[in-house]
Amino acid sequence: MIADRALNSYSNTAINELDVVGYCDFGFAIGEVAATIPRISSSKLDLRSSKLDEVIRAFAKVIDGNDITTTKLLKSFRCHLELLKKGGAALCIVAKDLEANIHKVESFYKKNPTGCKTLASLLELESESGIHEGNVLQDPSAAVGLLWLRRSLAFQCHLFEALLPSVGQHPKDSAYEAYNRHLAPNHGWMLRTVFPASLSQMPERHVFISTFGEVEIEELDEEEETKVVRKLRALISTLQPLLAVWKDEFIRLDLEDTRRV
Repeated sequence: MIADRALNSYSNTAINELDVVGYCDFGFAIGEVAATIPRISSSKLDLRSSKLDEVIRAFAKVIDGNDITTTKLLKSFRCHLELLKKGGAALCIVAKDLEANIHKVESFYKKNPTGCKTLASLLELESESGIHEGNVLQDPSAAVGLLWLRRSLAFQCHLFEALLPSVGQHPKDSAYEAYNRHLAPNHGWMLRTVFPASLSQMPERHVFISTFGEVEIEELDEEEETKVVRKLRALISTLQPLLAVWKDEFIRLDLEDTRRV
């Protein structure tokens, strides 16, 4: 399964690339494959109180056993939204889209928190209400909000991964590449005009690194850059298995709406 491969990839990446020490107690298993999320040493990542640090911590707690916990997922996205808002004009439209979709999920969740404890139970409860026609999702709805939150997060994960090498594409080009892969296939002509126009405002890589690391550009030396890149790598490695499990749930419940909007 996609989730199985992602979990194995996550474990190897975290251990080999992040130089983690020790393990935490919150592990999870998908099918017959079990994985334990490595605990990142605070001395390695310099985890204190930056927005990026908070996002890493929040998303690392979302999966509980085989389930995605709804409250923790929503909390993570609220935290992540604050990080995106620091990205400036280039990520403004991404942040606004994210906030609108968070609201769609929260609106349904608040009606029945007990019945919506996990992502799977939330989706099943909404589907049982008859609001959707198979994988043709009603909008607004929690399912359509979650569908686009996942796609947006996949786009961002791709973009962040492109920021890791010190020499590579300009973030603008990386953003176009990520957009064409994760969002454009389901966007109509209007959104395929608006989004790329916004992404064209992507700043240079060092500006992104300093912004997400909350480090002044003039203080962004090699040591500081290494710290921020390590944190971004930790975030990517945390998000990849989550996205795989998330997509598997949509496919299992036949809610993967592939129409253009």
